[in-house]
Amino acid sequence: MLTKINKIALISLCVCYVFIGSIVFNLSNESASSINKNNMTHLLGKYESEILIKINEYLTLSSVYRYLIYTQDSVITEGDFDSISENLINNNEVIKSLQLAPNGFVKFAYPKKGNENVYIDLFTDEKRKQDAFYARDNKVSMMSEPLELFQGGSGLIIRTPVFVGNKFQNFWGFSIVILNIDSFIKTLSLNDLSIDGFNYKLSFLEKNTNKIKVISESSDKALSNAVDHEFSVLNQNWIISVSSKDNWLNPIEYKYKIYLLIFFLVTLSVITYMFMYLLEKKKEMYKLSHVDSLTGLYNRRSFDEKFSSLFKTSILLFSDLDGFKKVNDIYGHEVGDLLLIEIAKRIRFIVGKRGYVFRLGGDEFSIILRDTLDLDLDIFKNDIINSISEPITIDDVSLNIGISIGYSLYPNDGLDKENLIRVADKRMYKIKFNNSK
Repeated sequence: MLTKINKIALISLCVCYVFIGSIVFNLSNESASSINKNNMTHLLGKYESEILIKINEYLTLSSVYRYLIYTQDSVITEGDFDSISENLINNNEVIKSLQLAPNGFVKFAYPKKGNENVYIDLFTDEKRKQDAFYARDNKVSMMSEPLELFQGGSGLIIRTPVFVGNKFQNFWGFSIVILNIDSFIKTLSLNDLSIDGFNYKLSFLEKNTNKIKVISESSDKALSNAVDHEFSVLNQNWIISVSSKDNWLNPIEYKYKIYLLIFFLVTLSVITYMFMYLLEKKKEMYKLSHVDSLTGLYNRRSFDEKFSSLFKTSILLFSDLDGFKKVNDIYGHEVGDLLLIEIAKRIRFIVGKRGYVFRLGGDEFSIILRDTLDLDLDIFKNDIINSISEPITIDDVSLNIGISIGYSLYPNDGLDKENLIRVADKRMYKIKFNNSK
């Protein structure tokens, strides 16, 4: 099991993994969404081409009348008109009506049924005169905005000005094709968008108000995060807007990304747990091999490692307790162990951050002092001796014990660690012998 600190660290790291994973996940989705939207932008060009091709097909019908009028010296009879119109419509449900308007006045209309109210002057009709004047004056075909028809329903009106005479300079009138807009939309492949999981709106920009008006839509709900494609249909500006029901993400790809994210989060969490667990085990192994299990001080192995690297810059002290064996003999090893623990605390308190304290075994302790600046060695030793000499109470028993301390300095007492250890140990036993007299 992990320690409390490592558990908190593990949880924090897992939260970081989730946070980073979420960022990567969202960035990936944004990138995929951007690519899919860009692909849709190119695809909408296909629907633009389809609409323009079909509009041009109906626009071509006016050329038939224009050719007939030209070959017949600007004269066309109602019989000729009806005969040609019947062949042109040929059960075409999109074409609502075919008309001719000499000098702008609608004189011929096919079929007659349902077209009783279409015989008007285009140059005086409020809804139609603007386009009529523009088409005549600029010699271009015009298409109306979707509007309510005299025949009923909503439609598109394509008017092509016809010119005759020398170099076709004389305005004859208009050839008119009226389309049922609902039937026209059905001939398009826009419904494929709905089948593929998209919502669309086909709209036009109303010239007088500059407002967008819907021609056809797959849903009456507002489109969110839509791709817009604007294009010209004769004199009109149309717009195809498409939104994705899945926010421009492939549902299967999105699902697998979630699975992949969960997999990596779990894997990273498990790896992190194992790494921290191994670190803890490593620390435990280090503690077992470098720390005295009774006192918590460094052990002899640690002493050998640290002194090997520090002996030239440190002061070495060896110490041995006076009267410890007597305590063990009288009160037992359990009291002796508690006494060693208390003595270790007192020595470590005095040493502080100046150096390291070691238990070399039994009642033998060693100190390596690294911070020797402004250090009075005699005062330091006396501080330890006085601290250890103070009574120690264990299980209501007051114990008095002493300590003998020897030391060595580089290079005064030796040029290698072995000689320094020998000198410190020798001085310690000399003091201990004198204390026993």
